[in-house]
Amino acid sequence: MATMITSRGLSRLVLLLTLVFGAFVAQAEPILKIRTTEFTRFNEVVEFQSSKSYNARGMAPLYEITNRVIDLFVDENPIPDGYITVQEGAIAPGPNVSDNNWGPLLKQYWAILLVAALCIVMIAIMPIMGLCLCCCRCFGGCGGRSQPFDKKHDTCRRAILGFLLICSTSALVFGVVVAFVTNSYMQHGVENITTSARHSVHDTRLYLQTTSSHIDHVLNKNYQELNNDLKQLLHDASDNIIKRLENESKAEKLTTLYEFVEKLPGIKESLEKMKQLTSELRITASQLNDGLRGVKRELLTSLNKCGTQECIKVMDDYKIGRLNVNGIDYNSLPDLSQIIESVKQLTDSSLGSAIHQGVDQMNELKDTLRQTVLQNIPKVQAASDSTGKAIKDVSNMLTTRLSNVADTLGNNSYKHLDTADEYIEQYSIYRYYAGLGISSVLLLILMCLVFGLLCGICGKRPDGYGDDCCNKGAGGRFLIFSVAIIFLTFSVILAVALASFLVGTLTRRAACDSLRDPANDQIISYVDQFVDLNRLYSDLRAQAERSRAKLQVSENMEPITIGEVIVACQQNETIYKVLKLNNFIDIRTIRDFPEHYGISRELEALKEKIKIQSVQILTPEATEDIKALRESKLNDFDVDKFTDNLTFNITEYNLNEIADKLREVANRVPSGKEMNDIKVNLKNQALHLSSYQTNLVDPMIASTNELIKLSTTLDTSLKFGEPSFSAAIDKFLKQIKEAEEYINKNGKTFVQNVTEELVTGFTNQIYSYINLVIESTENDIGLCGPVYNVYESVIVASCNRIVDPFNGFWAGVVWCLLLFLPSIIFGVKLSTLYQKSDPYPGPMVESEYLYDAYTERDNIPLASGPKNKRRKKQDRRRESRDRREIYYEEGSPSHSRDPRYNDMAPK
Repeated sequence: MATMITSRGLSRLVLLLTLVFGAFVAQAEPILKIRTTEFTRFNEVVEFQSSKSYNARGMAPLYEITNRVIDLFVDENPIPDGYITVQEGAIAPGPNVSDNNWGPLLKQYWAILLVAALCIVMIAIMPIMGLCLCCCRCFGGCGGRSQPFDKKHDTCRRAILGFLLICSTSALVFGVVVAFVTNSYMQHGVENITTSARHSVHDTRLYLQTTSSHIDHVLNKNYQELNNDLKQLLHDASDNIIKRLENESKAEKLTTLYEFVEKLPGIKESLEKMKQLTSELRITASQLNDGLRGVKRELLTSLNKCGTQECIKVMDDYKIGRLNVNGIDYNSLPDLSQIIESVKQLTDSSLGSAIHQGVDQMNELKDTLRQTVLQNIPKVQAASDSTGKAIKDVSNMLTTRLSNVADTLGNNSYKHLDTADEYIEQYSIYRYYAGLGISSVLLLILMCLVFGLLCGICGKRPDGYGDDCCNKGAGGRFLIFSVAIIFLTFSVILAVALASFLVGTLTRRAACDSLRDPANDQIISYVDQFVDLNRLYSDLRAQAERSRAKLQVSENMEPITIGEVIVACQQNETIYKVLKLNNFIDIRTIRDFPEHYGISRELEALKEKIKIQSVQILTPEATEDIKALRESKLNDFDVDKFTDNLTFNITEYNLNEIADKLREVANRVPSGKEMNDIKVNLKNQALHLSSYQTNLVDPMIASTNELIKLSTTLDTSLKFGEPSFSAAIDKFLKQIKEAEEYINKNGKTFVQNVTEELVTGFTNQIYSYINLVIESTENDIGLCGPVYNVYESVIVASCNRIVDPFNGFWAGVVWCLLLFLPSIIFGVKLSTLYQKSDPYPGPMVESEYLYDAYTERDNIPLASGPKNKRRKKQDRRRESRDRREIYYEEGSPSHSRDPRYNDMAPK
């Protein structure tokens, strides 16, 4: 039992909660269907010119290696702590400078100092070393004067030194190519830097202009869209309130009833028309019936006398014996005289004026509501226009500032870029020629080494008169020439390379690396301290507070740094977030505009003024008149008596069809005196039938159609969708009483609820727009991606296209200089070996040659007169053959020398 009680109580609780929730949902359903404003989106398509695409054209590995080398010499923090102090607008020496504490600085840059010291030493000693080598060779040493014979291992030395010099020269080719290519790339980058800068300025201005247009679109155009919808909403407010009140109270039934009463004269005319049509149908049907009986009698007589098969067939097919008005009794149609008289009495009574008084009461109520709303609409619209003007002022202020920045950027940039173009065109060519000169020197040295190797390896030995131009002696001279050029230019090229190394390292670390990682870079942090954007923002914030701007500043000032700005741009944040504009223009304070400019106040005043008074829709006299209408003869109108007793088939067959068939049969009746009479009779009856169809049947069909249409329409007008006219009037009377009761009891609350919903919808529309402004400003307007693309394009144009080739140039030059050092040694050694004209003769001849060389050194003639020239040329021709045969013959045991040529010196 307890279980049953508990279950029953739980069921009731669930039912109660369901009803309460259903009532809550029904109450929560909005009364007015307020349309939400659909704001147009800003979708302007902009094409930017800056590009961060870059093609190293085969030099990327060299640039990467060069940057890795620079990283070995430069620390992540290039300036140790304590050496400089950066304050706003000033840079001062740090405490370590005043204390002469240079240890940390030397410790960090010892590698660069060591390289610089070594380069300075090399710059100083290389000319001295070249001079010493030159003097040594002039005095016959250092390979300046060599034996004509190879020593025992000279062939092996030539091979090894030649291979080493080939390796050195092959590696030198890379350095020379790098020098030429990077010098050309660097010149191309310098010549196009202003073009990239112009693209950057153009894109920055275009970005500012687009941002300005976006601000104007959101703060001006979108607000105009909102304002137009709000004005339309206010304009339709009274009609919407009245319409909803009528629908809720069903007071529109009074209007429907009044319209029906106003149509009573028309109903009377329709009834009279129906009465007339009914009378005409009765008369016409009687005439038709009489005529058809005569035709039927004549046709039966003639067709029976005819006796042909066709006559019998016509009589059977069209049932001539039953030719009549299809059995319709038009006398059964109702008489509308009493209904017409009843309608006439209603028309002449005070029914219309009584209902009209109720209609006037409702119209007065509507006019009061309408006037109340219309009187307050201008105030709400004025407050809305003031808010729009304030928002437009903010838009104009922001767009004007952005336009000024864009104009200033353009006016102050292009003229400087034009000046830069002039300087680049005038002076950059000298730098290019200087690099080209250094590269050409390197190429000249390379060519001398290459020709020296080619002649030394592929050429013949030098043998005096008639030597080839590319023999080994020429190869030796090419090598000595390359060594001489190296000594003459080494110091200058090294000095240029050292200066380029220092400048390139400083530029790459101070500019390129800082720009690529601004958030964590020491130099950028020093720039932040030097510029101090926070101080600038503090001044702007103070100006904004004093200027009584439409938008207030934020409560707390957020610090800002250049690194944060660049990183925010990289993340494609809006200009509002990137520059932290809330420090002096807080867009969220736009939420206070409706309250500040009186929109909320005027809407509340409108809500308080919209009220309705009690009404009496129907007086007792009007009620009695309506009851009299209910009891009128209109209740006796029965549309079924017309629709059931009327048909469009007046005759069973169309009379014209029968007449045509009779004419056809008459034409086929055989000739004869009696048959001719039958033929004439058939044609006469056919003529009668055609006349009846045209003059009687067709008008009866038209009258029937009109009568059915009038009866159906009248039935619809009288019943209003109810089973009967009296039921419809009872329902009208009940609904009008309920409407009067609803307006008097619940009308005030309902109107207040509708007004509250109107005001709430109006307010929500405004705040939805404000939220759109805040959302667009913080997340959509002025996305900074294009500016970061400009930033990246500047880095590419300066660092990738100028700094990287600049560092690649000195890297290629240094590579060549390092290879010059072993090349000097290999070149001097090989030049000496290439000058020897005879192969290794053996140890005995070598010792004899050495002795002869020492004994005959004092017998060298100092001069030769002109008379001995011819003899010298002849001797040179005789000795032009290979002397190795003599030495080989002398060294052989079977050779017997002429005593005249024996050496007389004591052994």
